[in-house]
Amino acid sequence: MGGINKLHFVNFSQLRSFYAVGRELSFTKAADLLCIGQPTVTTQVKALEETYDVQLFLRSPRGLKLTDAGEALLTVARQIFSLEEQAVGILRAEGNQISGKLRVGTVGPFFVMELLSAFHAQYPLVQVSLESGNSDVVYNKLMNYEVDVAIIGRDYDDPRLDLIQLGRHEIIIFVHRNHPWAGRQQIDLEELDGQRMIFREPGSMTRRALEEMLELHRIRPNVVMEIPRDGVREAVAAGLGAGIVSKTEFQLDDRLTPLSIADHKPFTESFATCLKARQELRPIGAFMKLVTEVSNLKFNQMAAAVLCKE
Repeated sequence: MGGINKLHFVNFSQLRSFYAVGRELSFTKAADLLCIGQPTVTTQVKALEETYDVQLFLRSPRGLKLTDAGEALLTVARQIFSLEEQAVGILRAEGNQISGKLRVGTVGPFFVMELLSAFHAQYPLVQVSLESGNSDVVYNKLMNYEVDVAIIGRDYDDPRLDLIQLGRHEIIIFVHRNHPWAGRQQIDLEELDGQRMIFREPGSMTRRALEEMLELHRIRPNVVMEIPRDGVREAVAAGLGAGIVSKTEFQLDDRLTPLSIADHKPFTESFATCLKARQELRPIGAFMKLVTEVSNLKFNQMAAAVLCKE
């Protein structure tokens, strides 16, 4: 017995203070978040570092930065406190009703709003928050426990994920209303060769799908700018070049004209996903169940439409 090391249990008050500081990269903001004094937060983080003889933050006049150990601990702490939120939701549930929080990450609001509307109708006690970004950003947030479920535009072939396909979406071009193409409804892919274009940022599945099609047919547009989704619309409206967007996401705008690609159409796909290790948590499981039902309904409707044409 004398050779067995003494077990160490993490002080959760200290870990909670570290987690808040790690999220905010500020002792002041962490104290406000936790509704305690800043000296208390500072003392608890310092005690955690001293207990395990580890440095969790690099402090400089420019602010705080997590060390490698701090980054690793923040990932674990994020998982711990995410589970704590789910536990609170279970304890607060009224009978068999599901409550708690659900953090949703999405490649774009247009892909998820219909699902969230149906989810809220079935589970009104669940508080939903929404974050958006390109597929790579949202995927990383899911893996880091920063979101609970995600709508992404790519199958990452990750065995840790439960993945449900939602749909397939045509990519279109759009131009300023004074552009020479503005009076048309479609273009051929080869017409993009040398054309001034506004591209989405790296990590965008819309960009990747179009680039693959362009490369396949050896077409090289003149990419004058790379900016996130919301900026593309305004850049095109300013006459800086042609933009690309999923047809599902395009919104009518008097300044802009949408154009389909007549030949060699590029497509993106959309998927709903969660971590398999977390799919038993009630809000997550409820969301994925709803996605399955919606996906099956759409498939049945498509099949019925095909049969009617035969």
